[in-house]
Amino acid sequence: MREVVAPTFYVLSQPIAEGLSKLAAAGIRLVEVYGDDPEKHFDLMDAAQAKHLAAVVRDLGMQVHAIHCAFSRPSEDLWDISQPDDAKRNEVIERRIKAVHMTSKLGARHIIVHPGIQQRSEDRLRNCRASLIRLADAAKGLGIMIAVENLPPGYLGGSVAEMKRILEGLDPEVVGFCLDTGHAMLGADSYTDYIRAFGDRMIAIHWHGNDGKEDGHTFPCDGSRSWDDFVAALDEVGYDLPVTVEAVPPVGMSFEAAARAVRAILGTR
Repeated sequence: MREVVAPTFYVLSQPIAEGLSKLAAAGIRLVEVYGDDPEKHFDLMDAAQAKHLAAVVRDLGMQVHAIHCAFSRPSEDLWDISQPDDAKRNEVIERRIKAVHMTSKLGARHIIVHPGIQQRSEDRLRNCRASLIRLADAAKGLGIMIAVENLPPGYLGGSVAEMKRILEGLDPEVVGFCLDTGHAMLGADSYTDYIRAFGDRMIAIHWHGNDGKEDGHTFPCDGSRSWDDFVAALDEVGYDLPVTVEAVPPVGMSFEAAARAVRAILGTR
């Protein structure tokens, strides 16, 4: 069912338990935990924080649908799985494996991973694939999936062709695809191209828009564009899983109203 998932960065400005209470009161039951603000929001490396968050979510009758693994804070080097330095890359992989275990502790079904940074080369592509194989080995025993996200052009994984090379031969039972519509809108390949290319292994969606020039993360229900082609492509490939709306609702729009607007487009009651 294409239910709505709210990323926890909606409530970055307040304690996570307080923010989740507001989302729950708005009828939102699925959340994606944002892992790229460890100092202010949530630290994926902190077992005590994970235990507390799991209790909060359970008490609110909510569910952690996914984890968005850190990718830039406190630095890109700490999370870059395409890292050319072998020793640093091994440290990155161990850090990400720990995040996979946290994903399991929080009861989420998958963890979203960026394939690299704004540097592309054959070596980096090979490093990314080798890292994903190691992460998949760790995830498989926990029943967790790795969702690899397409990135903007110029980044590793910034095109359909490059994402195909990254995912080719990796176990589809463990390694899937996360479509980011906004990233796709910045490149030559449309989000419908990605949907049709990876519909058979797409397990997550980050849904947001932009002006085609910058990754603005605009709310998809702001009236600036029709998403009929998006929904039609999802119907075409039979995608019926939850969708994360990776954009904060416009000022003045309540979480309740935002959820209603999103569900209306997705055809979800």
